[in-house]
Amino acid sequence: MPTRKQLALIHVAKARLKLTEENYRDILLYVGGVASSRDLDSHGFAAVMEFFGRLGFVSDFARANMGHRKGMATPAQVALIRELWSEFTDGQGNDVTLGKWLEGRFGIAALRFADATVANKAIGALRNMKARKAG
Repeated sequence: MPTRKQLALIHVAKARLKLTEENYRDILLYVGGVASSRDLDSHGFAAVMEFFGRLGFVSDFARANMGHRKGMATPAQVALIRELWSEFTDGQGNDVTLGKWLEGRFGIAALRFADATVANKAIGALRNMKARKAG
């Protein structure tokens, strides 16, 4: 049985994708193998969420403001990094692709792990990448 947060995420995806009740139930049945989201197991939940992703759903859970954390990237730095990444990728980038770039470049798996120094380096690198791309 999915957790409350997982159930909520399923229903957020349903709403954002503007699925009719009939389409939603069909997806649960054919992708998850159940008639109700409460009956999904972990594999069924993953399959349904993957299907929603193919339909265009992107969770903004990871985009939450991380607030002020001593020594870590400020909310303004986080917002600027996301903005620069979006501009560099022509709007196609997301937190997952940004995380992969950060891991390859700075050895951190996600933006939430960036301290203030890494954030400044990332901002500089992204500005340079944008400038090179622009010609």
